[in-house]
Amino acid sequence: MHVTPNSSPPTDTFLWGVATSGYQSEGGYNGTGQPQNNWSQCESKGRVMQTGRATEFWTRYAEDFQTCRQMGLNAFRIGLEWARIQPTLHPSPSAPPPFDFAALDAYADRLASCIQNGLEPIVTLHHFTHPAWLGVNAWLAEETVDLFVEYVRTTVDRVNCQLIDRHQLPPIRWWITINEPNMLVSSSYLSGQFPGGGVRGSQAMLIAYDRLLTAHVRAYNCIHDLYRDRGWEAPYVSLNTYCNDLYWSEKVIWDLLSLPERGIKPAGVREYVRTQAQQFEADLRRADLPFRRDLPYQAGRFAHFISNFLGYRLFDLDFLQMYLNTLNKSPRPSFFDYVAIDYYDPFIAHVFRLPHFADFEFKSRNWRSWLMSGITSKWWDWRTLPEGLHFFCQYYSRDLGDRPILIAENGMAQRRKPDNSAISQRRDRLSRSEFLEMHVEQVRRLKREGVPVVGYLYWSLTDNYEWGSYTPRFGLFGIDYTTGTERRVEDAFGDRPSQTYARLIRESGF
Repeated sequence: MHVTPNSSPPTDTFLWGVATSGYQSEGGYNGTGQPQNNWSQCESKGRVMQTGRATEFWTRYAEDFQTCRQMGLNAFRIGLEWARIQPTLHPSPSAPPPFDFAALDAYADRLASCIQNGLEPIVTLHHFTHPAWLGVNAWLAEETVDLFVEYVRTTVDRVNCQLIDRHQLPPIRWWITINEPNMLVSSSYLSGQFPGGGVRGSQAMLIAYDRLLTAHVRAYNCIHDLYRDRGWEAPYVSLNTYCNDLYWSEKVIWDLLSLPERGIKPAGVREYVRTQAQQFEADLRRADLPFRRDLPYQAGRFAHFISNFLGYRLFDLDFLQMYLNTLNKSPRPSFFDYVAIDYYDPFIAHVFRLPHFADFEFKSRNWRSWLMSGITSKWWDWRTLPEGLHFFCQYYSRDLGDRPILIAENGMAQRRKPDNSAISQRRDRLSRSEFLEMHVEQVRRLKREGVPVVGYLYWSLTDNYEWGSYTPRFGLFGIDYTTGTERRVEDAFGDRPSQTYARLIRESGF
């Protein structure tokens, strides 16, 4: 059974852009008198670095949009922060606080500036964070879904009306409801990298998935209903996932979202996902990607085998009943208009590295965590395998009904502490310019082969706050935090990646 999406992005234009998120770049969160989100306690107790002013995007947005235009970009992924839009000074209010329409209007101003600089806004409504008043474990509570949908309805309507009435601009076309639900769940309830209130385990992960997928489906319907009722041209709505070669960590999300359009009833879900997992593994083997099969890789392959073994056995539909009931009630059988993926290092076989104990970002809780930190890969250890980007785009487009593919994030980290006390090259000595050339070539390859890739967004425009730390550096423009937030064209190793990206866009021919 093939179902056409409710609206499909055009494939005759290509989006070249960058991706950002509000909490990581805006500045102005979790301080006194500022919006508080679920990272507030971690910041105040010193468990992570404080965000502070971040990159000051909230005040420097116009300059950044102009820079993007000068580079030849035509798209900008921007996040709206629920904690800023529905803030409170009380950590546990007796009722949901009112929406801050001044904040919504300020976001509309920034989106208008984005459009006026020739950039298509791709707007993310939830990027890992939520207001502190919901509690740390918001996605374990059923009521969060209703609150999220009301936030989506209010935000989308207000921002679009402001764009139309105040700025004489069209409504937003591209929406991402929830960023990387697979990373949010695993980082909160498996690795503990994100705030999770000490809750761990497969049951908590399944409950969180149940709420998040339910929230996405309802938000998807809410946005499409709103555009229909307002008489606006249908938008393109999806979520985005962090690419992972473990089926149970990522691809299963897209397959669960495809249940109605494929005619899969609840009784057939377990067998369906098992078959899909086997097909995915078979196609991955046939791709014969050029891995560097060293000792850490071999250990990682064993971890992949164990994770796959556990994945199917821990997949319990009893914890997904809210989601399945929502599918049954939905007026639409399709819940994503395009496939959005974030490609970094998606291979479980790369989870380990040769022991190294001099680059920890956070204090180890005990000797076991100290040991694991020493042998597990950090941001700057992520291996580069551009051929994997080709595989995921090609496979997902084919398996998910030839839907358009948006590469919503792709980036490479270097290590540089905010006080400049540790500036070190990657072990592979790869520059960001070389990384860009390798991955843009795969985009060209996909286009030559007719795969409907509609955009490539590099993460990120500038160095920013990377979930507890300023040390991982992903930016096309560097920032020396000891002197401010000025955008620097040249990095610490003499590379100028923003200029490389601009050249690659000019040379692309599309």
